Amino acid sequence: MAEPLRPFRLRGCGSPQKFGVAAGSLRGLLRKGCRLLQLPLPGSRLCLYEDGTELTESYFRALPPQTELVLLGPGESWRGCASDIERLLAAFCSQQDAVVEAARRLLTDERAPHRQKLLADLIHNLSENILAEDKEDDKKWFEGLESRFKNKSSYLRHSCESRMRGYMREVSGFISNVHPAAQDAYRGIIELMADKLKSVKYNGCYFDRREEEEAARLCTAEGWFSCQGPFDKDDCPCKHSINPYSNRESRILFSTWNLDHM
Repeated sequence: MAEPLRPFRLRGCGSPQKFGVAAGSLRGLLRKGCRLLQLPLPGSRLCLYEDGTELTESYFRALPPQTELVLLGPGESWRGCASDIERLLAAFCSQQDAVVEAARRLLTDERAPHRQKLLADLIHNLSENILAEDKEDDKKWFEGLESRFKNKSSYLRHSCESRMRGYMREVSGFISNVHPAAQDAYRGIIELMADKLKSVKYNGCYFDRREEEEAARLCTAEGWFSCQGPFDKDDCPCKHSINPYSNRESRILFSTWNLDHM
């Protein structure tokens, strides 16, 4: 019986363009890829984009759908992501004068102040002690906080819990705007929500970068939060991000930050 088709993302060695290709076997995927990218079938092979591991039929069967693969023609090689970086650096070196001129224009035209602010913010964030966790390693970050907080994650967890409690107070305070006939039902829903939040400690894990379960937190392991965009969009078109773990100013700014758009 034929193997069920599974989708993969396929690209060639010399182009970043990706194609969706479905196949049930390594041989079938290789044949479709060669036809698509106009490569000869003899001598061609498939490897993982990430690290360049060449595929065998058994390895192929273990791959999850949508794995990114590179199709290599005869004589071509792929060393994983490093191959893309090498091409980027080679392109930069070969066009160095043009790159310098482009950079000069970026810093002198009418939008230069905005770009300089973005660069300054980037440098500021990257130069801070983001990975420091304990108070003795980044005392400035803890200025203005209660002495009971000994590490950054415990404060951010507390901050998340406080936000959740604040949201519940707002919801509870709205009951006067509810029709009298529906107030008892509304109050019952609030009580159920409050009980649920208490049972999960008000989801303080959302802001805790030390939370081991990735799906339980809203930040990366380094503490970066990304704006999730307006309610009617799939993501944030401006790509807003912030790391409250990086410095005191970002911690304070994060207290006013809405993850569903700024």
